[in-house]
Amino acid sequence: MRNTNRKTLRLAQLAILIALEAVLTFTPLGFILVPPISITLMHIPVIVGAVLMGPVDGGILGLSFGVFSMIKASTAAASPADMAFSPFLSGEPVSSIVMCIIPRILLGVIAGGLYLLLSKKIKNGVLSMGISAVAATFCHSMMVLVLLSVLFQSLPLKAVLAALVGVNCLLEMLAAAVVAVAVCKPLQRILRRAK
Repeated sequence: MRNTNRKTLRLAQLAILIALEAVLTFTPLGFILVPPISITLMHIPVIVGAVLMGPVDGGILGLSFGVFSMIKASTAAASPADMAFSPFLSGEPVSSIVMCIIPRILLGVIAGGLYLLLSKKIKNGVLSMGISAVAATFCHSMMVLVLLSVLFQSLPLKAVLAALVGVNCLLEMLAAAVVAVAVCKPLQRILRRAK
């Protein structure tokens, strides 16, 4: 019976985080607009799930993030860079799918794996969570930018790269660290008590 409860809890947690991911993707809640840039919050549920549940579940949440972002790009692309994420609008369907799915899955795997590693080495859970969130966000941003520049060479990427690597990427890393720690630390306590 106890094993069944754990599986049910895991599925419930995944469902809640995937639903949150959908809300952030398909509503304005997933973005903080600071003209001229837009800071996304859509990677944060992936990081939260990866830290709380591990790299496998982080990868599942990353996959949902990738699928949702592909749907969003296909239905509401606002720029040529957005169109690159849509297999229907980019002209390169396989490249778009690779760029949407692989970095997002790895975001969850990196966040969960790094947290497991750091939590064994560093006794401060807040520091382990913060480092994991920042590192996973940075790796995700770099993977997307590299794939964007390699797979879609016709896009004017120098300006995009400069903006994203500069202010946008730093603000997303900061948001990931603050929100992930603020959410994960209390949830960890609740989950420990429930066990």
